[in-house]
Amino acid sequence: MTTLSSLEALRGALDAAELPLDLPGVEAARRDRAELLDQIDDYLLPRLRRVDAPLLAVLGGSTGAGKSTITNSIVGSDVSQAGVLRPTTRAPVLVCNPDDLDWFSDPEGVLPGLPRSTSVAEVGTIGLRLTTDPAIPAGLAILDAPDIDSIEVANHDLAAQLLGAADLWIFVTTAARYADAVPWEYLGMAQERSTALAVVVNRIPEGHEDEVVTHFREMLDDRGLGGAEVFSIVEGELVDGRLADAVHPVRSWLHDLAADSAHRQELVRATLDGALDSIPERTERIVVALDDQAQRIEGLKDVATRRYAQALIDIDVELDRGTLLRGEVLDQWREFVGTGAFMSRLEAGVSRVRDGIRRIFTSAESPNEQAAGQLESNLLVVTRDAVDRAALDVVEQWEGRPGGRQVLEAAPRGIDRAAPQLTAALEHELRAWEQGVLDLVREQAGDRVTIARTLSTGINGVGVALMVAVFSQTGGITGGEAAVAGGTAAVSQAVLTAVFGEQAVRDLARDARQNLIGRLERLLDEDRTRFDELLGHVDGVGGALTDALAAVQASRT
Repeated sequence: MTTLSSLEALRGALDAAELPLDLPGVEAARRDRAELLDQIDDYLLPRLRRVDAPLLAVLGGSTGAGKSTITNSIVGSDVSQAGVLRPTTRAPVLVCNPDDLDWFSDPEGVLPGLPRSTSVAEVGTIGLRLTTDPAIPAGLAILDAPDIDSIEVANHDLAAQLLGAADLWIFVTTAARYADAVPWEYLGMAQERSTALAVVVNRIPEGHEDEVVTHFREMLDDRGLGGAEVFSIVEGELVDGRLADAVHPVRSWLHDLAADSAHRQELVRATLDGALDSIPERTERIVVALDDQAQRIEGLKDVATRRYAQALIDIDVELDRGTLLRGEVLDQWREFVGTGAFMSRLEAGVSRVRDGIRRIFTSAESPNEQAAGQLESNLLVVTRDAVDRAALDVVEQWEGRPGGRQVLEAAPRGIDRAAPQLTAALEHELRAWEQGVLDLVREQAGDRVTIARTLSTGINGVGVALMVAVFSQTGGITGGEAAVAGGTAAVSQAVLTAVFGEQAVRDLARDARQNLIGRLERLLDEDRTRFDELLGHVDGVGGALTDALAAVQASRT
């Protein structure tokens, strides 16, 4: 893989590496990501596609440092607006030789994201105005950038972007402001990226040139920038709004650079390599931030997962307690079977039980259907209540965790309770479960021809008996008699044992219970996805970025 193709892949991985949570230190990582994306788009990819393209020198500096005046003085004509109003440079101005205009006009060339204009009128604070002048030698372009400390945020953001696209940064400061903090932040950026650097110290009071330049060079040396070219301009009157001989050293140096293709290519290659060399450290800082985001998001996800798992346990516990058999279910079931008389018939033996079952299960609309409906209603209430509590607990726990409150800001209304569609979905699943219970009964009775005939019109009643057994015995095991609500479980157990046998009853109850819990688990998982969707997709992005970085580094060896 070439450096160009691997860098394109890295650019894609960076674009996917969003940092949504406002965690400590995330702003620096977001800034690293934005600056790296800009530099890849604006400089590295275009420059790798055409290493022989003209050299771009960007003049940057603080408000009022005289960048536009110096630009006009180097060119020898007024190509950039200069004046007392600040900021004067709103739309950056790029001046080049007419023979090089095609390269800078190319939307695939340097700074591809900025609109271009060749008119005198400004193209806006984010546009790039192109102009030509034969006084600029072929192979060189000068760009007058907005102020790095502009009061307009868009201006200094654009200034940083333009500096990232420079083959050569000409930093302009003044004798009064060269020690300010903001300029040194940008000089540090140039150092990190190994951008070729020249510095112009403007407006030095006459007679203090050596003092100012000496001190400034010491500051550069202390910060590892001692290799930068330094030019000094003594304060004096302007001639037709431009500096006269004072700017000659800067102009001559630039013209010599343009004339010496080998030296120019060496400078371009040094800046290009420096920018590529800076990618690993900058990318790794982003990866660290991504890993932090992923851990926080995983923590939030774990909260939701554990709390919904607990909700399922809570429902299971309620099934064990026989909660669903209380109230109307018990009354209707007792009316259906008749506690004492029915038990007497069971004690008389299976042969006589068959007749009793036939009479009970072939009656007109019997209370067993009402009992099944009430079981469904009770289970719906228990499940919805458990999910409501789970959703509320997730919200409360998220609010107390880093990033959780921010994630919840994007949540739909009602996230702190079960989703509105849960009730309909639960009703559907319970009806399907009830049908499944009846199918189990039919399947089990199929091996007993006589009983199958006996139950041909009463299968629903036996199904309800099985449901009662499921809801009245711990873990779905019905081997022992755990009386629930005054003997209801015992009656159900007796009905099923008389028909199928004790072991078959155990198997039926276990299978029915597992099927029900499986259905409820799927419903709870579906409800929990509301929280998962809020968290987005950060997992794996850091790994993809690391892999893409490794490919870039391998392509350069």
